[in-house]
Amino acid sequence: MPPVEAFMLDIWAKEADSPTIQVDCLLPTGIYIPLTCSKDATIEQIKKDLWQEARTYPLYSELAEIQSYVFMCINQTAEQEELHEEQRRLCDVRPFRPVLKLVQKKKDPAAVEKLLNSQISVLIGKGLHEFDSMKDPEVDEFRGRMRQMVREIADSRKEKSWVERLQYQFPPRLECSEDLPKHMQPANNNLVVNIRFHNTDMSYSFQVHVMAFPVELHQLALKKKASFLRQPEEDPAEFALKVCGQFDYLIGEFPISRFKYVRKCLSKATTPQLMLVKLDNIDLESVTSPTTPDPEGPPPLPCKQEKMVSLWNIEARVKITIVNASSLNAGDNNKVFVKAGLYHGGETLCSISTTKEASCVGGDATWSETLEFDLDVNDLPRMARICLAIYEAGKKGRKSKKGRESRESYPKDSIPLGWVNITMFDYRDHLRAGTFVLHTWPWPDSGAEVLNPIGTVVSNPNFGATALQVELHSYHTCPIIYPPFDKVLECAANVAEETQRASDDADSQASASSHGAIDQLQCILDRELMAPMFDQDMEMIWQLRDKIHELFPHALAKLLSSVKWNNHRDVAQMQALLNAWSPLLPHAAMELLDYNYADQAVRAFAVKCLNQLTDEELSQYLLQLVQVLKYEAYLDCELARFLLSRGLNNQRIGHYLFWHFRSEMHNPAVSVRFGLLLEAYCRGCVTHMKALSRQMEALSKLKTVNELVKKQAIKNEKHKQLSLEAMKACLKQTSYHDALSRIHNPVEPQFKLLQLSNDHCKFRDSKMRPLWLVFENEDRFGEQVTLMFKDGDDLRQDMLTLQIIQVMEMLWQAEGIDLRMSPYGCLSTGNKVGLVEVVLNADTIANIQKDKGSTATAGFKKGSLFMWLKEKNPEKESLNKAVQEFTLSCAGYCVATYVLGVGDRHSDNIMIKETGQLFHIDFGHFLGNFKTKFGIKRERVPFVLTHDFVHVITKGQSTQGSQEFAAFRQHCEGAYLSLRKYGNLLISLFAMMLSSGLPELTSPSDINYLKDKLALEMTQEEALRHFREEFDNALKQSWKTSVNWWLHNIAKDNK
Repeated sequence: MPPVEAFMLDIWAKEADSPTIQVDCLLPTGIYIPLTCSKDATIEQIKKDLWQEARTYPLYSELAEIQSYVFMCINQTAEQEELHEEQRRLCDVRPFRPVLKLVQKKKDPAAVEKLLNSQISVLIGKGLHEFDSMKDPEVDEFRGRMRQMVREIADSRKEKSWVERLQYQFPPRLECSEDLPKHMQPANNNLVVNIRFHNTDMSYSFQVHVMAFPVELHQLALKKKASFLRQPEEDPAEFALKVCGQFDYLIGEFPISRFKYVRKCLSKATTPQLMLVKLDNIDLESVTSPTTPDPEGPPPLPCKQEKMVSLWNIEARVKITIVNASSLNAGDNNKVFVKAGLYHGGETLCSISTTKEASCVGGDATWSETLEFDLDVNDLPRMARICLAIYEAGKKGRKSKKGRESRESYPKDSIPLGWVNITMFDYRDHLRAGTFVLHTWPWPDSGAEVLNPIGTVVSNPNFGATALQVELHSYHTCPIIYPPFDKVLECAANVAEETQRASDDADSQASASSHGAIDQLQCILDRELMAPMFDQDMEMIWQLRDKIHELFPHALAKLLSSVKWNNHRDVAQMQALLNAWSPLLPHAAMELLDYNYADQAVRAFAVKCLNQLTDEELSQYLLQLVQVLKYEAYLDCELARFLLSRGLNNQRIGHYLFWHFRSEMHNPAVSVRFGLLLEAYCRGCVTHMKALSRQMEALSKLKTVNELVKKQAIKNEKHKQLSLEAMKACLKQTSYHDALSRIHNPVEPQFKLLQLSNDHCKFRDSKMRPLWLVFENEDRFGEQVTLMFKDGDDLRQDMLTLQIIQVMEMLWQAEGIDLRMSPYGCLSTGNKVGLVEVVLNADTIANIQKDKGSTATAGFKKGSLFMWLKEKNPEKESLNKAVQEFTLSCAGYCVATYVLGVGDRHSDNIMIKETGQLFHIDFGHFLGNFKTKFGIKRERVPFVLTHDFVHVITKGQSTQGSQEFAAFRQHCEGAYLSLRKYGNLLISLFAMMLSSGLPELTSPSDINYLKDKLALEMTQEEALRHFREEFDNALKQSWKTSVNWWLHNIAKDNK
């Protein structure tokens, strides 16, 4: 079937109508043979056909045995690739040109390395030769260090026991909280489980204690089996418990109630279905070590030690010369100028400097102007960066997508043409000097800064972008280096000694540490995370830093915000104090990884604290931790090593780590950093890399199918049916069928997909025509897996919102609150490409209401949801349970959507399961970015609480005196107050995502909505009173939601 032609040289798109293709084959003898091949032919079949054809050509007798050769081609990343996996089909290999060269098989390590390089290049979407051609010492050194690191991890994996290897490949999925919530505790704390035996029809049910360990279940099952079959009892240590339907194992020294699957069964009051499998029957990956060929020739001679000069010995002001700019997007004779500032994180170190205006001629402008900053060179902090921006004068600011002036602080009557940042020190601690040509980035749509200090320090790799040439001054004939840590400690000790000698006034010392001062300090430290601090507050915090270290170590972030980073003496004292700081809780430490905290020692300290996270907790925050890598100035950093290490020791973490990196490889600002980390990960787990390659191949096929469907014009039901038939015909093709069979589900890798259930596949009617895919489960005891493939929709905001809802659920459960939340799985796998888990046995509010009335009355009809639940739950007991599920989940989503400011909450974006659970979908707008129509805000209630919802909660009764409604209200209030306790964590999670490029989360001001809704500046009583007012408002104005839904239904039916 024809994929859409995306590139004029892509012969696989261009000639897709033909099932065959002519392949030019070159033999080792120099003979050229044209061969007409089926695109679905395997490499093995093509080799056999070529061998048969070669018999009729000269020099056939000079050829060795067919097994001695392997095909080589130029792949899509422009690298030579040897095709050792000969079961692959030609259409899946997709050579850049249809040319195959037969070469002698090589067994030397260099050949194996070459093959691995080619496979990694295809998987990560970037040729490794591009890293080589950069000739960048930092890139080369980082690759070498990462190779050494992953080799050590892979070698250690060889030493692991069978069970440890099982735990690596199938890590146990555990709940973060060890204690079982009270509402889940069964009678007498006993639980009935059903255990099957692998490859038999035998199964037994047992009653076990919720705190029993998996090995105890092994013993019970094996004892029962031995008794029934009258055989000797087998060793329980040789078995593992597998969850039926998925590749999820109950292993490790944990009570069974700690496992996610068992706890889910307890929540639903269902019986856990398990299978006892012998360890020998579990298909574990082979253990391999990365292959790295020995360097050719003798080792390099040691470099001559250069004489270095300490930065602190330089007495001069920081200077930069703005030389010229080229490829400017400005008209001839228009005036342009450059602004420059020195920053540490988001904090300016001195006044911003501006060049004179220069005329633009033919896209070029010249200044040759030296700017001097009011900062001494010796006071430059290690992570200082210089931020530059080019402006065109005499123009009004552009409007941003949010409808406001895109820069509130722009120079008057000017617009920005581009920005670029560069660190003052290189990765070796050397102060940069010399001439640099920096290619700028286009200005972001929002924010209020003159410069862009939180932007990348990587120059735009697009050489067609505006280029700014600058000269960083040299202040000495020898290289200038930032002092090593021992010198920092020495400086701190000297400063402390001087301070002690100068502080002879004991009374002033006493007053500084008086109870009144400590109380005032605590008051400042207790303010919410984003509350502004005044100069006197920061001065007091700095003076009492030792007291903070002693009494309030959790307030490290506020102390760091009070440091004068443009004074090397203060910086030295802070780093010395940090060296003795006790570890923070991981939730508090994560705040230190956002853009405000640039210091390497601070970020290393934060990563050290994150080591306390369990694998399950780390998985919860992986999305943010990948994003804050963008704030790292250099490739080799503690955070990168931490993530890579944890991913290589837990394949589930590694799976998501891979996709978080891979989904942003189209972003030029991070493609090198993420590409290098992907390369390192693939080298550390070659076998898992093959599973990921299969998933990537499947996604590529789905993209082609989706493009085929989009290409079809659908004007009526007949056209839709024809498009559906074309889609199914495409999926039935051998190459598509094979690519979409026996792969791990990228969204939830514990599920293995056997093959597509083609008859149940379809596409949706929405603009991007997402594919509705139904897969058979490879485990015969498992249910089908339904996924939606989307191409053209940015799923990153959905991912973030769903992740935050999962975090909220985790926080609530830690407080003993279970609101039956159902955040579905969602994974972005590329640029506006990804997969969404489909929740079955559920329907939208719109469909349910429309089914119970006409389109005109659907939004206003009360009782339709309750009638639908009655139909699905005819028994009184099941109906009561469904109403309870609805009440709890409705409370959870009311609070979650209120706090997050989720917009576009029409009746097609809210669904209900047949069991009663309510959940929201499609999170295209959040943080108060509500839709408007003709300038009128369509959503004017704090959260969705319609009379139809209330009708379900009260079972059709009035809210007056209703115990059910009073309980619902209490659930909402309890959930809201619980989130306020973790307000700083939620704010930190959003602050860490500022680098993601989400259009509705680009500047710290966007997070103010979250802060305002949590009302962190209020007392508990004030916040509760405020929320109650919002609750009453949502209930009183629910008619506005009904009107909005009615308008939505009318608009949908008229399309």
